[in-house]
Amino acid sequence: MSFKKKTIYNVANLFDVYKNQLDAELEDDFFLGIHECTNFSSPYLDNGVSDNICQRSIKYFSHLKEQVNSDYIDQGCRYFCYWLHDKILKNQKPVDNTINLYKQLLQKYKDYEEAYVFQEYIEHFNNDMLANLIKLIELYGKFNIIKKKITSCDNCDCVQASADLYNHYVDECYTCNDNDFCDELENFKHTYENHMNTENCPEVVPKILPPIKRYNLAPIVSIPFVLTLVVSFVFFILYKFTTVGLRIRSILKTKKSIYNDIDQETNELMYISGKYNVNSKNNEYSLSYQSV
Repeated sequence: MSFKKKTIYNVANLFDVYKNQLDAELEDDFFLGIHECTNFSSPYLDNGVSDNICQRSIKYFSHLKEQVNSDYIDQGCRYFCYWLHDKILKNQKPVDNTINLYKQLLQKYKDYEEAYVFQEYIEHFNNDMLANLIKLIELYGKFNIIKKKITSCDNCDCVQASADLYNHYVDECYTCNDNDFCDELENFKHTYENHMNTENCPEVVPKILPPIKRYNLAPIVSIPFVLTLVVSFVFFILYKFTTVGLRIRSILKTKKSIYNDIDQETNELMYISGKYNVNSKNNEYSLSYQSV
């Protein structure tokens, strides 16, 4: 049965579609009269490749512009960021540099085609999202070696490697707030398990991957607060409108009366004691005077 959740990372299992567009040879007449890439430079690129990367970018964005499917364009922009990071920057530089280089090349395309921009498609695509996309493409890439019958590793070894990688990323999913990342891991889980129905591997190689478990901390944090409100409300109702409340008020009233009586008796005793002490001192003074 086919199963696929829509996520911002769906391109992780479709990257060949976009890869072919970026890897295609540049046509000489495509850039005839276009000067936006002339003398283009970027602190993130070597001078020897800057012009070529700029031209490839404009050609790729022009391809995306021709599409009517907004999802295709959206995923295509995300893959372009991955392509810059993996193929051009060779994973050697921080993810921040990839995002900045993307913006520079996007500006070049805006100079070339002022009527059309792609900013809206990647407006909320941040460094963490790109880092997660890189992980997912690595995961699918390792697994797709099996499906393509590439002999760089034994099938079952590749299966085991992809399962280990999945388990590692599942642990990350437990601690992150990226639901799309977790959903795409679920997509991979179904792809993996469907394939394993026909793969003959040793028993140590899992045929089923662990499920994605999600923990929403908000309800857990709010439970004590809600319980406090509920208990307070129940006590208020009992106190105001039931016989239980009447008994409690009666007991409290009785205790208050007892406390008042005790306080009054204590005050009277203190008054009598003080008066007695004064009289005793007066008697001493009187005796002393008579003895003189």
